[in-house]
Amino acid sequence: MAHRLRDVDVLTLRDSTGDPSAPPLDESELRRLRDHDLDFILRFDAANARGEILRAARYGVWSFHHDEGLREDGGLPGFWEIYNRESVIETRLLRLTNREGEGIVLRRGCFKTALHSLSRTIDEVCFGSARWPAQVCRDIQSGRADYLDDVPSPIDSVVPRSPTNQETLRFLARQTRNAIRRADKGLRHHEEWSIGVVEAPIAAFLEPTDRLEVRWLRPPGDGRFVADPFGVEFDGAAHIVYEDFDYRSSKGTIATMPATAEQAPSPPVQAIELPVHASYPYLLVDGGEIYCIPETHEAREVSLYRAIEFLVRWEKSSTLVKGVAALDSTVFLHDGRWWLACTDQEAGKDLHLFLWHAPALRGPWEPHPLNPVKTDVRSSRPAGTPFVHRGVLYRPAQDCSTSYGGGIVVNRVVRLTTTDFLEEFAIRIEPFVEGPFPDGIHTLSSVGDMTLIDSKRYRFIPSAIPFVLRGE
Repeated sequence: MAHRLRDVDVLTLRDSTGDPSAPPLDESELRRLRDHDLDFILRFDAANARGEILRAARYGVWSFHHDEGLREDGGLPGFWEIYNRESVIETRLLRLTNREGEGIVLRRGCFKTALHSLSRTIDEVCFGSARWPAQVCRDIQSGRADYLDDVPSPIDSVVPRSPTNQETLRFLARQTRNAIRRADKGLRHHEEWSIGVVEAPIAAFLEPTDRLEVRWLRPPGDGRFVADPFGVEFDGAAHIVYEDFDYRSSKGTIATMPATAEQAPSPPVQAIELPVHASYPYLLVDGGEIYCIPETHEAREVSLYRAIEFLVRWEKSSTLVKGVAALDSTVFLHDGRWWLACTDQEAGKDLHLFLWHAPALRGPWEPHPLNPVKTDVRSSRPAGTPFVHRGVLYRPAQDCSTSYGGGIVVNRVVRLTTTDFLEEFAIRIEPFVEGPFPDGIHTLSSVGDMTLIDSKRYRFIPSAIPFVLRGE
């Protein structure tokens, strides 16, 4: 059946038999397709998508591929990834070609494998990639789809076989075991984050970190932890603004302390008081004024706060972006323009990277035309301060492929304009496994020649059990 999507004709086909050996469409069927004057054909089973059908639509035949490449059995992603304990699934939207084992990549992304649930894994991949055809349509309409005629790239054409009965039973046992371990970990092993101070500039993390020494702050205890540190120099001293989270209230507050502190204060010295959960208090300076952009995704807005009396009095200066459940909003100046990077709680909190840009800090802010500009659970969600080293812009991001805050990936930004975006992997920062918080890291922020990080450890925290049972 034919549909119309913003003036782009779409024909969605599914082989009614699902039989890879079924014959290709005959000439009369191809003629019927051409009569629709289609822009593209989206085929969910790529079997036999060769020959004349590839020319039946203006922009060819598109198909989703998961990890191993061509799945002629029409299989959904997840089974073999869970079976083999793989943490991520790579998915691509391809324009099919007549070249065996090659296709033109239109979109790609990496999704987290839910080792305890096949259904959740399928949902993660299918819902996370469902918008890709519409994004390509948008590029076609705006004249940005030159990549549709790129030279085909090789794809891994290994065809996964169907599992044997024994492998199916083994899969079910592994999935069940993973679910039990996950539930046990949720009840007995709870995250306790703390802040570390490194007496080295942030660019030092582009080299192996085993030579960097960390001064760890003692966490406040009593069912609380501290995370998301950002710093600023004021009156000749460095100060830290951070999230103080209390398991009992399931709420984070924005607090402050001097960078020379040895322990997070208890009770916290509150910097910004908000009615909703707040975290990731991103700091920046513009025009001699100190600003903070706390994460308030429950309010579905990105707001800018100005320091009236640093560090304890702030006023809301403006709302930068409305109607978005933005996570870890990171604002920086690049090539004379302001940029805002974040993920979206409602679109996959660790998965899709969204960008906005503006001529001035207070706006007006415009969404990037390629949003989301990236889909990768390993390197999308912001993790601190972007920085320039030797003329190159770097962007820290969270690697949540194995666990929340499992590591940090520093991306090298290759292109960042109002019409284009590309970044590539530079280095991965592992947790400091020899320290007191060896189980994760998810913030890397710069303050002068010093760098602030946070890391976590797992321990039993009784007040965290209701938080876990509520699924928060």
